[in-house]
Amino acid sequence: MKKRIIALPLLLLVMVAFCTMDNGAWTLIPSTNTPPSRNECGFAAVKGKIYLVGGDAPAQPVGIYDPATSSWTKGAMAPSIMHHFQAVGLGDKVYVLDAFSDRNYPNQVPLANAYAYDTKTDNWQALAGLPEGRRRGGAGAAVHNGKLYLVCGILHGHHDGTNGLFDEYDPKANTWTSLPDAPHIRDHSMAVVVKDKLYAIGGRNTSLHDAGNFMSFFDKVVLDVDCYDFKTGKWSTLPAKLPMGTGGGNCVNLDGKIFYIGGERATGTKPNGPQTDVFYLDPETDTQWHPAPSLNKARNGVGAAVYNHHIYIAGGASGDIGLERFGWQ
Repeated sequence: MKKRIIALPLLLLVMVAFCTMDNGAWTLIPSTNTPPSRNECGFAAVKGKIYLVGGDAPAQPVGIYDPATSSWTKGAMAPSIMHHFQAVGLGDKVYVLDAFSDRNYPNQVPLANAYAYDTKTDNWQALAGLPEGRRRGGAGAAVHNGKLYLVCGILHGHHDGTNGLFDEYDPKANTWTSLPDAPHIRDHSMAVVVKDKLYAIGGRNTSLHDAGNFMSFFDKVVLDVDCYDFKTGKWSTLPAKLPMGTGGGNCVNLDGKIFYIGGERATGTKPNGPQTDVFYLDPETDTQWHPAPSLNKARNGVGAAVYNHHIYIAGGASGDIGLERFGWQ
């Protein structure tokens, strides 16, 4: 009897430890100084710091966040207005492959050039732009084996041209290569790479405008998740659809799991607005998405990056709402 009494608390302790291993939490991170206020921006981690670039506003300086001190400093002014994009880090640089270069809603013009911000020299460099007819904003961007990839997006602001275009950028050669289109068209969407596969996730079809209601596109979300296998050069679509779609969310690879974060949507009963929902998927083992802890504050047009096994998010169309961090407990 005595052994059983001792064993029961030990068993409960093991069970509690097992249950809490898969839990996580979003934490609002106070900064030592005022964080930049941005939306429709990019956020990318490069060698110990996280860089906030762009935003739906006049050209902005780079916001440089140091996780070690939770402080912000200013970097070089962006060479252009740039918004509606997913920033990616590679080497010492942060890349902006696509974006809109003006604020003439709903007819914004895509950037003529791609750009790289050099974190070592604090300088922007103009790169080769996408070919005519493939320049766009609202696309997903990701990196794999030293090359950068851009998938989907919209050609003509918030008016028309939602697509499944897929392009590869070689930073060493400063050249673009067109690849096979994704199975589903989408914009205000994201991309993420896990091992040797790229995933096109989220977004909507902003080109769909109901008669008499130009802005009806907010509920035209895409739930399908498309997967490109770099080894075979072929696309497929996962059986696991997003439980809830949004445009202007973000996604990251945290320790082999895909996290889809926030965004905006409308439904038949609710007007469009930013969301707090977060979902995750292990693409190698899961057949459905799982709910993750919700954001503390609703966000769309948000930047997201992974640093030291944590997700950091900044900005969003809800205004100056600071920084949040997610990690497994």
